[in-house]
Amino acid sequence: MVQSQTPPELSLLTYLPVSSLFNIQFLLLLISCINRLVVMDKVRDLASKKAAVIFTKSSCYMCYSIKTLFYELGASPAIHELDHDPNGRDMERALRGLGCDPSVPAVFIGGRFVGSAKDVISLHVDGSLKQMLKDAKAIWF
Repeated sequence: MVQSQTPPELSLLTYLPVSSLFNIQFLLLLISCINRLVVMDKVRDLASKKAAVIFTKSSCYMCYSIKTLFYELGASPAIHELDHDPNGRDMERALRGLGCDPSVPAVFIGGRFVGSAKDVISLHVDGSLKQMLKDAKAIWF
């Protein structure tokens, strides 16, 4: 007589009442939500540690352009490359949740979300980017 080999976690689930299965699904959903909140807090914490912060990807040409613009204005932003961070994908989702679409580059000045590349370029063209950097003490001139 051949016995089927059921993985222990599946055999346990077959004996749980439906309400317990619901509870497991609820707990998994709860854990997922808590993880998102933790990642969102991490993004906000990183964004507030320096006067200027840019979340980027190393392969993104617009990210490179925005970083170069900041350097040319005299700022030294904190750069967080999401493709080199173990939590990068979760951080991308958190940035999208803040309204950054595409998720990179995501620019924060003075701890406040400014926007993505098109927003930063618009601010630069109308002259307000430099003043924002001055106000946040990212540059002094």
